[in-house]
Amino acid sequence: MLNPAPSIRIRTFLTIAPYLAKRDVSAIEFCERVGISPNVFQNADGWLPRAECFRMANELANVAGDPFAGAHVGFMTELCDLGVWGQSVLAAENVAAACAVATANAPTIHRGSEVRLLAEGKTARIVFRFADRYEFDPRQFIFGSLAVLRKVPLMAGEPSGIRVRLTASKTQETQALEEFLGPNIELGCEHDMIEFDRELLDLPLKHATNRPSKVTTALNTTVEAAKLLSSRLSDDQELKLAALARSVGVSTRTLQRRLKFCGVDFEELLDETRRSEAIRLIGEGVHSMTEIGFRVGYSDPAHFTRAFKRWTGISPSGFRAMKRR
Repeated sequence: MLNPAPSIRIRTFLTIAPYLAKRDVSAIEFCERVGISPNVFQNADGWLPRAECFRMANELANVAGDPFAGAHVGFMTELCDLGVWGQSVLAAENVAAACAVATANAPTIHRGSEVRLLAEGKTARIVFRFADRYEFDPRQFIFGSLAVLRKVPLMAGEPSGIRVRLTASKTQETQALEEFLGPNIELGCEHDMIEFDRELLDLPLKHATNRPSKVTTALNTTVEAAKLLSSRLSDDQELKLAALARSVGVSTRTLQRRLKFCGVDFEELLDETRRSEAIRLIGEGVHSMTEIGFRVGYSDPAHFTRAFKRWTGISPSGFRAMKRR
């Protein structure tokens, strides 16, 4: 049986949205910049090719002007945000079991990565590396992965016993990195790893919680809202913010607050959903332009044509002809 292509679970990227929001950058605009439809994030358990993930992480650092953007995103990501992988870690009885589960189940979120737990003498190590060749610099994703993996032994409640070793070159900005990876950092090492005192393995987990974090709650609401918009584009009354909030099960103000936390404007989300759905329907090649316009919320074909030109710079019929060619 062939190994699956190197790819990374989409849910590991969801925290990018609130990270960008803290810097007043629209998550939708960022997706446009990297050439990825925001709709792909509606399926958190889907996969993205690893090359795309590395490129997106690098662009994130460029847009934010943050050389350690990956570490920041990993720091914001709670274990319970990471689906089955995170839940299995949190369900462990002690740090040893949590580390074993985290390393053994790594392929459930990273295809093409290798995570090993090694114990020798008085030291234990979680060694992280990507297998095979990769097209883009993986540094940001390594920062993020180690920031998440560090949370596993950190549940022993003894942060002073945990150290981070990075292959990244030494830099004068290490102090900024310490905010996300702790004070015990060494750069220019042979391997990327979390190193900690072996005696931590016997300790029970502390501060472990399965309750959704603020980030998780906001992201889940945003993703659910986006899915609902996609399913009701032809019903103008159901596209109102208040109607959407009722369907999600929160107040209008709460929905606005959670969308804002993820850097998403409601009208911008609605417009992007219409654009993506129109492009998808045109690509199917079986619907008339009038039908497509109606299905994405335009009863007047002329209004749909104007909107489509605004989205793409070309008319719907011209776009279809281009796709056929």
